[in-house]
Amino acid sequence: MAGIIGYGIYIPRYRLKQADAAMAWSGWAGGEKAVCGADEDIVTMATEASEKAIKHSGLNPAQIGCIYMATDSSPYIEQSVAPILAETLELAPQASMIEFCGSTNSTANALLACLDAIKSGRIEYGLVIGSENRATGLGTEGETAFGAGAAAFVLGAQGTIVDINDMNTYSSVFTDRWRAGKDTWVSNYFDYRFDREYGYEKHIVSAATGLMEKLGEKADDYAYVVLQQPDDRLPGYVVKALGINRDRMAPPIASTIGDLGCSSAFISLAAILDKATPGQKVLLGTYGSGNSTAVSMTVTAQIESRKKDLGPTLETYVARKDYIDYLTYLKSSQALKRAPY
Repeated sequence: MAGIIGYGIYIPRYRLKQADAAMAWSGWAGGEKAVCGADEDIVTMATEASEKAIKHSGLNPAQIGCIYMATDSSPYIEQSVAPILAETLELAPQASMIEFCGSTNSTANALLACLDAIKSGRIEYGLVIGSENRATGLGTEGETAFGAGAAAFVLGAQGTIVDINDMNTYSSVFTDRWRAGKDTWVSNYFDYRFDREYGYEKHIVSAATGLMEKLGEKADDYAYVVLQQPDDRLPGYVVKALGINRDRMAPPIASTIGDLGCSSAFISLAAILDKATPGQKVLLGTYGSGNSTAVSMTVTAQIESRKKDLGPTLETYVARKDYIDYLTYLKSSQALKRAPY
């Protein structure tokens, strides 16, 4: 059975208090978010997370047959960043390199594609990455909420620390957040309840219930539930609809490091795997742009022997922080630039 062999994450050191961004435009927000430094972007974060994941897996990078990179934050419309990662990580040039974009569900789509490639026998091991630093506009919701971070997972059929039992998707035509080619930041309709009920909640619940029906599993079978976190409140609506106790939810991260887009659920998953024990089942639910994926996983006995090879944990990254003010944030994100003369 294919599954996870190794994993790693990366969260930037710098933090912006969400209130600082909101109050500059006569708004208010609580919490804080992780922001990239001047020398950080989706590639550097993906590299850091991937190096940790490969080291944790115990594989030689040349053994990895694909690199599937997911992001909604690519600086390019027509150009690939995956080859940059492949060369930096010393993957073989024959490895397939594909990027998944256009939705905060992109990492789940990359995971599905990688598992299919492994099951087909085309590759033996694959690397799936979600790295995010989404574009924001001055005074927008995204400027307050969107954080930065990356998660990487090495997948294979041998030596798994987590077996992936199955996946199920649920999709519809639904628009809540979007960024067109001509746009420089993410937009939304600001109808929170409509987005929650008919977007996030409906899609994740439908994907998860369909998965449980397919596998003959029940809500009580899962020791942990890991969901995408646009904010701290939304996962609670889903677990209530699924009939799962709230104490099984992954700890909130949106108020400490922000809405991490397509890497959000996978960074939370890494934190859960840090403490999971053999035999426990995990339900993962992701969502973006009317597309949701539910994943059923079972932790294997091998996870105990591999915990000594873990890189920095999410708790370590959350605690390692330096605050910057709003003006510094505007400069580092290049939203505010000095005149060239």
